[in-house]
Amino acid sequence: RRGSPATGDCGPPPAMTHSRPSSSSSSFPVGSRVTFTCAEGARRIPGLPDTAECLPGDIWSRLAEPCGRDCAVPTRLRFAALSKEDETRNFFPVGIKVSYVCRPGYENTSESSPSSTCLQNLTWSQPAELCRSEYFCCPHTPQKSSPGCSQPASQN
Repeated sequence: RRGSPATGDCGPPPAMTHSRPSSSSSSFPVGSRVTFTCAEGARRIPGLPDTAECLPGDIWSRLAEPCGRDCAVPTRLRFAALSKEDETRNFFPVGIKVSYVCRPGYENTSESSPSSTCLQNLTWSQPAELCRSEYFCCPHTPQKSSPGCSQPASQN
Protein backbone atom coordinates (compact mmCIF):
# COMPACT_ATOMS: atom_id res chain seq x y z
CA ARG A 1 0.00 0.00 0.00
CA ARG A 2 2.86 2.36 0.79
CA GLY A 3 4.56 2.07 -2.61
CA SER A 4 1.64 2.97 -4.89
CA PRO A 5 -0.32 6.22 -4.74
CA ALA A 6 -3.83 5.92 -3.34
CA THR A 7 -6.82 6.29 -5.65
CA GLY A 8 -7.72 9.92 -6.17
CA ASP A 9 -4.01 10.71 -6.09
CA CYS A 10 -1.90 12.15 -8.90
CA GLY A 11 1.50 11.03 -7.64
CA PRO A 12 4.59 13.25 -8.17
CA PRO A 13 4.10 16.42 -10.24
CA PRO A 14 5.38 16.55 -13.85
CA ALA A 15 9.15 16.90 -14.23
CA MET A 16 10.37 20.19 -15.69
CA THR A 17 13.78 21.11 -17.07
CA HIS A 18 14.19 24.57 -15.52
CA SER A 19 11.52 24.54 -12.79
CA ARG A 20 11.11 22.78 -9.45
CA PRO A 21 7.80 21.97 -7.69
CA SER A 22 7.02 23.79 -4.43
CA SER A 23 6.44 20.46 -2.68
CA SER A 24 8.60 17.33 -2.78
CA SER A 25 5.71 15.09 -1.70
CA SER A 26 4.91 12.17 -3.99
CA SER A 27 1.24 12.05 -3.02
CA PHE A 28 -1.25 14.68 -4.17
CA PRO A 29 -5.01 14.24 -3.74
CA VAL A 30 -7.36 15.44 -6.51
CA GLY A 31 -7.79 19.21 -6.28
CA SER A 32 -4.35 19.92 -4.82
CA ARG A 33 -2.09 22.37 -6.58
CA VAL A 34 1.66 22.61 -6.97
CA THR A 35 3.46 25.83 -7.89
CA PHE A 36 6.76 25.62 -9.76
CA THR A 37 9.68 27.93 -9.04
CA CYS A 38 12.64 28.55 -11.31
CA ALA A 39 15.81 26.53 -10.90
CA GLU A 40 19.14 28.31 -10.68
CA GLY A 41 20.14 30.08 -13.89
CA ALA A 42 16.56 30.19 -15.18
CA ARG A 43 13.96 32.90 -14.89
CA ARG A 44 10.20 33.15 -15.09
CA ILE A 45 8.79 33.41 -18.63
CA PRO A 46 6.33 36.33 -18.57
CA GLY A 47 2.69 35.40 -19.09
CA LEU A 48 2.92 31.65 -18.47
CA PRO A 49 1.08 29.96 -15.57
CA ASP A 50 3.29 28.31 -12.95
CA THR A 51 0.76 26.09 -11.15
CA ALA A 52 -0.37 22.54 -11.94
CA GLU A 53 -3.51 20.98 -10.46
CA CYS A 54 -4.31 17.33 -9.73
CA LEU A 55 -7.45 16.70 -11.79
CA PRO A 56 -10.16 14.02 -11.37
CA GLY A 57 -8.87 10.92 -13.12
CA ASP A 58 -5.59 11.28 -11.21
CA ILE A 59 -3.82 13.31 -13.88
CA TRP A 60 -1.95 16.59 -13.60
CA SER A 61 -3.26 19.56 -15.58
CA ARG A 62 -1.02 20.35 -18.53
CA LEU A 63 1.59 22.96 -17.70
CA ALA A 64 4.14 24.40 -20.09
CA GLU A 65 7.58 24.95 -18.60
CA PRO A 66 7.12 28.30 -16.73
CA CYS A 67 10.84 29.07 -16.54
CA GLY A 68 13.70 29.13 -18.99
CA ARG A 69 17.22 30.33 -19.62
CA ASP A 70 17.45 33.52 -21.57
CA CYS A 71 19.83 36.12 -22.89
CA ALA A 72 20.01 39.60 -21.43
CA VAL A 73 18.48 42.48 -23.39
CA PRO A 74 20.07 42.48 -26.89
CA THR A 75 23.20 44.48 -27.63
CA ARG A 76 22.70 48.16 -28.41
CA LEU A 77 24.13 49.07 -31.80
CA ARG A 78 25.27 52.53 -32.81
CA PHE A 79 24.00 52.06 -36.38
CA ALA A 80 20.69 50.27 -35.72
CA ALA A 81 17.88 49.99 -33.14
CA LEU A 82 15.82 46.94 -32.15
CA SER A 83 12.68 46.43 -34.22
CA LYS A 84 9.43 47.62 -32.59
CA GLU A 85 8.30 44.02 -32.05
CA ASP A 86 11.53 42.92 -30.37
CA GLU A 87 11.72 46.09 -28.30
CA THR A 88 8.58 45.03 -26.40
CA ARG A 89 9.85 41.52 -25.54
CA ASN A 90 11.02 40.89 -22.03
CA PHE A 91 12.19 37.29 -22.40
CA PHE A 92 14.79 36.11 -24.90
CA PRO A 93 15.04 32.28 -24.88
CA VAL A 94 17.96 30.42 -26.48
CA GLY A 95 17.48 30.34 -30.26
CA ILE A 96 15.32 33.48 -30.53
CA LYS A 97 16.36 35.88 -33.27
CA VAL A 98 15.84 39.63 -32.97
CA SER A 99 15.90 42.13 -35.83
CA TYR A 100 17.29 45.62 -35.98
CA VAL A 101 16.23 48.64 -38.02
CA CYS A 102 18.82 51.14 -39.30
CA ARG A 103 18.89 54.29 -37.20
CA PRO A 104 18.15 57.72 -38.74
CA GLY A 105 21.20 58.88 -40.68
CA TYR A 106 22.07 55.29 -41.69
CA GLU A 107 20.78 53.44 -44.71
CA ASN A 108 20.44 49.70 -45.20
CA THR A 109 23.01 48.41 -47.69
CA SER A 110 21.45 44.97 -48.22
CA GLU A 111 18.15 43.13 -48.70
CA SER A 112 18.13 41.80 -45.14
CA SER A 113 18.00 43.52 -41.76
CA PRO A 114 20.76 43.20 -39.19
CA SER A 115 19.79 40.45 -36.73
CA SER A 116 21.19 38.68 -33.70
CA THR A 117 20.44 35.27 -32.13
CA CYS A 118 20.50 34.24 -28.46
CA LEU A 119 23.13 31.49 -28.39
CA GLN A 120 23.36 28.37 -26.20
CA ASN A 121 25.88 30.13 -23.91
CA LEU A 122 23.33 32.97 -23.36
CA THR A 123 25.26 35.57 -25.36
CA TRP A 124 24.09 37.32 -28.54
CA SER A 125 25.57 36.57 -31.96
CA GLN A 126 27.32 39.52 -33.61
CA PRO A 127 24.86 41.35 -35.90
CA ALA A 128 26.17 42.19 -39.37
CA GLU A 129 26.84 45.87 -39.93
CA LEU A 130 24.34 46.32 -42.75
CA CYS A 131 23.59 50.00 -42.11
CA ARG A 132 25.90 52.56 -43.65
CA SER A 133 26.16 56.17 -42.66
CA GLU A 134 24.56 58.52 -45.17
CA TYR A 135 27.36 60.98 -44.47
CA PHE A 136 30.02 59.31 -46.60
CA CYS A 137 32.46 62.16 -46.16
CA CYS A 138 32.79 61.38 -42.46
CA PRO A 139 35.13 58.78 -41.06
CA HIS A 140 33.53 56.59 -38.36
CA THR A 141 35.00 58.85 -35.70
CA PRO A 142 34.65 62.35 -37.14
CA GLN A 143 37.60 64.57 -36.25
CA LYS A 144 36.75 68.09 -35.30
CA SER A 145 38.64 69.38 -38.36
CA SER A 146 37.28 67.08 -41.08
CA PRO A 147 36.05 69.37 -43.87
CA GLY A 148 32.54 69.02 -45.21
CA CYS A 149 31.21 67.06 -42.25
CA SER A 150 30.07 69.80 -39.96
CA GLN A 151 29.22 73.40 -40.62
CA PRO A 152 32.52 75.24 -41.21
CA ALA A 153 33.26 77.73 -38.45
CA SER A 154 32.49 81.21 -39.68
CA GLN A 155 35.76 82.91 -40.59
CA ASN A 156 35.72 86.55 -39.51
